[in-house]
Amino acid sequence: MTLEKGRAAELDHMVRKMGGIISVFEIRSDPVGNPRFSAFRTLMDVFHAMCERSLREQKDFVDEMVELTEEEREEVKTAFEKIFGTPTSSV
Repeated sequence: MTLEKGRAAELDHMVRKMGGIISVFEIRSDPVGNPRFSAFRTLMDVFHAMCERSLREQKDFVDEMVELTEEEREEVKTAFEKIFGTPTSSV
């Protein structure tokens, strides 16, 4: 199903705002030097990429999220373990 022009513009605006938030997070967290913070950045990047891909596929990522790629799944798993110190399967 193709997105309505207005909804597509609204979702595009959300993706752009997410990108700005990610950039600010990076600038503010880099001086901290905590590897857990960089792992949060990875999670944000993966989510942002998923939303961009969904929009390119004319899907509403708010209502219908696209699936993680295998590479993204591994990135999320690694970031989760870096943040929480435990594999995702043990949570």
